Amino acid sequence: MTVSVITPTRLLPDRVGMLVELNQSLSRNRCPVEHVIVVDGNPEATIPAELAGRATIISSPRPIGQAAARNLGLVVAKGDWITSADDDDWLHPHSLDHRLEAIHSQPGALWAAGYCTDDDSVDPEIMPAGFCLAGAIWQAWPSPHHPIPLGPTTLLVQANLLKRAGGWMGLPQGEDIGMMMAVTSLAPGLVIDAYVYHIRLHGGQMTKTSWFDDLELLARRCAWERGASILCQMQSPRLLVTTP
Repeated sequence: MTVSVITPTRLLPDRVGMLVELNQSLSRNRCPVEHVIVVDGNPEATIPAELAGRATIISSPRPIGQAAARNLGLVVAKGDWITSADDDDWLHPHSLDHRLEAIHSQPGALWAAGYCTDDDSVDPEIMPAGFCLAGAIWQAWPSPHHPIPLGPTTLLVQANLLKRAGGWMGLPQGEDIGMMMAVTSLAPGLVIDAYVYHIRLHGGQMTKTSWFDDLELLARRCAWERGASILCQMQSPRLLVTTP
């Protein structure tokens, strides 16, 4: 089964080399992999030659933002399973294989996630490894003020489930958290005891910008309430959940 990895990128000069390294990291899997690169507001002609023949590339001539870019990538992706990766990060060897194997070993599982590393540390593993019923990830996130229980970019999801969930949430940031809340609230899955995704630390990260915190709590509230709403509908249409 093919896995499609969706990467939105503006092809900024300091990111191009990292994007190439991300693409190279995807080859360290046994499963077939499609790399879907969505160029956000930059001419497609600037794609490095070494990527042009190894990726599915679509381009928007105007800036559309990460949420829209990811959702456009989902439309063209051919894979049975979908994940995403930012253009400045990379995947651990056999990251996709490990998650696929876990899903196939657990009847009914429609997604699998793992843990992250970065240049300084490893993930605190807030969510323990194991089988997760629908809604377990949301229940492990007491409020938007608390740390999220998983790294959203570690999530590998059945393509049809991701489309049914509405893809990535239409937010200026935190769109991947909104996606995670929808997917994991709709279907059971697994958290595997493995590091599957590496986050680079550098000055160009969105989290390092002066404006990042302005909307972060509000974006997380949108994601938290998305999960709450889905669980309310699944459990009882008259059940109301208020934001802590």
